[in-house]
Amino acid sequence: MEIVKRRTLSVSIIIIAVVLVTGYGLLPGATDVDLVNVFRGPLQVTIEEEGRTRLKERFVISAPTSGVMRRIDAKVGDPVQQGQTVAMLEPVWSQALDPRSRAEAEAGVSAATAALKAAREKERAAAADTEYLEKKLERITDLHANGYVAKDQFDQAVSEVNKARALRHSAEAAVDVSRFELDRTRTSLQSFTSRKSDASHQTINILSPITGTIFRIYRESEGTVGAAEPLMDVGNVENLEVRVEVLSSDAVRIKKGTPVLFKRWGGAESLSGAVRVVEPAGFTKISSLGVEEQRVLIIADILSPPDKWRALGDGYRLEAHFVVLEAKDVLQVPNSALFRSEKDWAVFVSDKGKARKRLVEVGQRNGFTAEILSGIHENEKVIAHPDESIGDGSRIQSRK
Repeated sequence: MEIVKRRTLSVSIIIIAVVLVTGYGLLPGATDVDLVNVFRGPLQVTIEEEGRTRLKERFVISAPTSGVMRRIDAKVGDPVQQGQTVAMLEPVWSQALDPRSRAEAEAGVSAATAALKAAREKERAAAADTEYLEKKLERITDLHANGYVAKDQFDQAVSEVNKARALRHSAEAAVDVSRFELDRTRTSLQSFTSRKSDASHQTINILSPITGTIFRIYRESEGTVGAAEPLMDVGNVENLEVRVEVLSSDAVRIKKGTPVLFKRWGGAESLSGAVRVVEPAGFTKISSLGVEEQRVLIIADILSPPDKWRALGDGYRLEAHFVVLEAKDVLQVPNSALFRSEKDWAVFVSDKGKARKRLVEVGQRNGFTAEILSGIHENEKVIAHPDESIGDGSRIQSRK
């Protein structure tokens, strides 16, 4: 009887052991996860946008009047000094005559030549009359002095001489007018399209208003330019600013004087800067994905020494990081550890080999970490990348 009891007890123990082993084997294994510490450290929150450099003061040099511009020998990137001649203008060349205009001009020359001949003949006649009357006046003067000619006759002779002299002067002036008219009509037949004027007083020198660098040449070759037509842009490369278009929802967090870090501009080190202007008016812009965005233009100055960014020029691309928060001792976790639990944020905390869901209050965030205001404590371990397979109470083990 005792042997039967022992045998029954042994069989029961074996059955229970088999059930336990089977049940343990059917239990899900621990999930490998990446665990990270909740830590305290400095936190910097930035707003990142693409920006472009531009000159603070761009001087567009324009033609002060219409004329023929000589070829510009300078090239883009050449330095210029204040008061240096950067372009030269000559008077506009005359237009070539069509056959009808040329025939009219030739007829005008013939008419002017004939008019000059007539004026010269009138001049000779006036000179002859004057010479005759002057000799007559000499004779009457002698007779009047001896009392043989009345005073009235003498005055009449003097008047006739004065009148003859006036007519002679008028005839001489008419000759000059005819000569000038002939020169004018002959000039209309000449071609000035290929003449170069060497007279310095006819050439207009266009000077640079500042000491700087040539950034753009609108027209290099010789040719006719109109008044106010732009010729080139000059500016000082050391007076650069950065133009950044920021979403309006981010722009409200940026103020005048906000620190800026300029990265990925081509240099090894980041450049420091500060916001100078936050424009009060926004504008609508279509993103590359076709979404309407309301943006605000922000202008920032580069505060780093010019020797560090001398290679930058006008219109260069860079990344602007606006520092809206910078704290030294902040409790934080990686952004990847956070997930949504309805309307709240939560994390999975490692507790004796099991994952425990913990609701947390999140403060400021940047691209890597988030500030934790409450819910967890320093040096606790949280799961860095929780997935759907992990739930509250799931068995976990640190991935090796």
